[in-house]
Formats: sequence, structure tokens, C-alpha cells
Amino acid sequence: MIEQAFDRDSVGRYVEAVRQLLGSDGLSDATARAAQQIPGEGGAVAKINAALPGVDAAGSSSGGARGEPVPYLSRDPLVSLVQSAIESALREQGAAEEAPPDRGVWARIVHTVEALLHPGNFSPSDPDWVIKIAESMLEHLARGNHPFNPRPAEHAVSDSARLVVVGDWGTGLKRAQAVAAYMAEEVAGALAQGRQAHVIHLGDVYYSGLPSEVERHVLAYWPVTPDQAKAGVTSWSLNGNHDMYSGGFGYFETLLGDRRFAAQHSADGKATSFFRLTSPSWDFAALDTSWDSDVLSKGAVAVLKDPQAEFVASVAAASARKLVLLSHHQLVSVYDPDDIGPELAGKLRPVLDSGRVTAWWWGHEHRCMTFGPAGGVRFPRCLGNGGVPVLQAHAIDDPVPPPGTWEMREYLDSGGDHWARFGFAVLDLDGDRMEVRYRDETGALIRTEVIE
Repeated sequence: MIEQAFDRDSVGRYVEAVRQLLGSDGLSDATARAAQQIPGEGGAVAKINAALPGVDAAGSSSGGARGEPVPYLSRDPLVSLVQSAIESALREQGAAEEAPPDRGVWARIVHTVEALLHPGNFSPSDPDWVIKIAESMLEHLARGNHPFNPRPAEHAVSDSARLVVVGDWGTGLKRAQAVAAYMAEEVAGALAQGRQAHVIHLGDVYYSGLPSEVERHVLAYWPVTPDQAKAGVTSWSLNGNHDMYSGGFGYFETLLGDRRFAAQHSADGKATSFFRLTSPSWDFAALDTSWDSDVLSKGAVAVLKDPQAEFVASVAAASARKLVLLSHHQLVSVYDPDDIGPELAGKLRPVLDSGRVTAWWWGHEHRCMTFGPAGGVRFPRCLGNGGVPVLQAHAIDDPVPPPGTWEMREYLDSGGDHWARFGFAVLDLDGDRMEVRYRDETGALIRTEVIE
């Protein structure tokens, strides 16, 4: 990641510079095309200006409040596209990777080469440079959103399969790469034991899920090799709000187009964002809670595009298998209650009220924690600590606010700041019971539990 693209004040200056140039001759055509995606009356420049908020109005991802020394990850599609454009353009100019001593926690974050940064060049004060940034943002907006596939993928797994699950992992940071290495270790370990192995990402590739970000942050470090995929190891990924900020094209076409994700296609051969994994004892129904027809949707709150609720109901009614849900967005929250909306639980209410859902893992919040029974689910679980740096504000022995029952409180100390550890979960099926392990970026085993 490049500092100009994740520093809040820097991004704010870029946004204002883009806003000032929207009516220029160099951007008139791109602005007109992009404005066609925004409903309503008014001129193209006015529509884009109204849709492009300042960084504070745009908000930030979970755990990134103003004043904290964390990367600014916008919760607005247009601001996120500006961030993506800044990073992409600087990479084209030869931005180099290094580990600055005062930012050890960001090990290997990309910083711009000093020789490139002549005063005024490659900055918000360079009009030609800003036009390049704006053109990228506008071109992606003009493309609209990728179509939603209403047909799920379905895949049979064994009752001794291993599922390796991670959420909000797509940053490409060195610490996220370490998580991937331990996930790969779990895949190899499963194969050595004669187990099936399946790897699942709960969504979000930063900043806006561009194809280049999918390739650089996900596919380059994905913990399944092509040879393992040929041998039967499957790969799966849910759609996150950041994946939709560029319309979902990187997600549907680049990520799911990779051969390692070949299983995540509906019967007609098309990539799909929801799926079902079935063993003799378990059903895993994985949902797309991010796809929205609105190109300006911030995606902070879950939506559930039809026919997914009907799909879950049909899975629940089809057998007595234990049912597990997977999604990007959460059912309950301690720290981000504003992200709980009515649609997800509302559409799933008949199944939730039936008591059929044994467990549910989600991401979106950049933490790892467990909850007591809530919302009709016996074992609700948050697993969004895969790759986004956030501060750890709690001591290990601090009480966990209800309905939480446990939270991963381990941290990395850097410069006096406590950074929450990244991590992932391993779900080992054993007939009608499941043994779950939570590991962090150092490989340490942090918690175990049995779900049955």
C-alpha cells in the first residue's frame, strides 16, 4: 500500500482536487459518461460533485476512526476509487517497496521514491496528475455494476473435510501474507492427513476491488497452488462492500475467473457470489450480502439480493443436516451497531426463528470474536481480522461486552501502539461435530472450540 493512497489527509486533498477539475475540458467526456450511472436530473458535473463526499463524510472501515494511526480505508465507492487510482498511478511511476523504520508495523508498505516527488509533481497540486486520478475513478463508475448471478454454486465435501476461513484479508500487506502462509500450512497438513481441504475468503479486497488489486492482494498470495486445485482443493470467496466499490468486476471476473476458483460457478458455468457446500452431516450456505444495484451504495449495512433468502430456506428444509451460514456482513455486533440493518435478518427470519442455524461466521468488522446465542443462531462468530491493521484497545483480561463471549486480544507492540493481530480459523469436520481452531499471523494457536 502506498502512503499517499491511505493517508486520510492526503486522500482528502486529492478528492477536493478532483472535484475542482470535474468541469475541465480534459474530464468533460468521462464526467458525462459516469454521470449516466447516477439517477436523477441535473448536469453531469453537479451529479458527480454531489456523489463525491469529503473523507470525513465518506466514513472509514471498521476500526479506522479519525485520529487513530491506522490506514484510511474509505466506506464510499468514489473515494475508494480515488484511493485505488492514486496507488495504481504511483506504481506506474515506479513506487518502490521499503520498510521505513518509523512504520515497522506496516512492514513493506509502499512509499513513493523521493526522486519522483519533485515539488508539485505527482501530487494533488499537479493538474495533469489529478486528471489521471479522476479519469480512472470516472471510468470505473461509468461501467456500472457487474450483473448478479441468481444461481448458486453447489459442491459436495466430505464429513472429515477441513475448511480454512479468513475475512477482510485483501490488503496484500506483509502481515496478511504471513496469514496466507499459515493458511497454506493448514491446507498442506490436511492433504497429508488424507483430508479434503477447502479455503474460503469472507470478502473485501482493498481499496475498491479493482482487477489489479485482486491480482496483487489476493491471487498473488492465495494459499492454494494450481497443483493443489487440480488435486481437488477448492477455493471460494464472498463478495464484500469494498469488492463492489468498483462495480464487482474484479471480484466476478478476475478473482472468480482464476482457475483455483473454478468450483464457484453455477451449473451454467457462470461465476456466482453465493454457494452451498454439503457434507453428509453439514450444509454451509454462503451468501452475498454486498451486491447492490446502486453504484453509490456504501455497503456498510448488509443487503440480500433475491433469491438468496429462498435459497437458504430451501437448504434448511431439504434435510436435517446442521446448517452453517457464511457472509461478509454481520448478524450482531458489539462495536459497530450502526452496521446492523433490517434486511439480512429480516429476510432470513423464518429460518433463524426455526432454530435451524447452528453457526454463522462473518467478516466486515476487523476483529475476531465469539458471541453467545443470538438472533436464532447458536454459535455466532466474527472473523474479520485477516488483513486490515487496527488498534487493539482492550487488555487481554478486560471483560468482553455482551453479547460477546470472547475476543482475540493478542497484539503487536510497535512504537507504543498496540496493533490487533491478524488471523484466521480452521474448521475440521468430524461427522456431525466440528473442531474449530483460531490462529494468528505468527502461527500461534489462540483458541479452540467444538461446535456440535
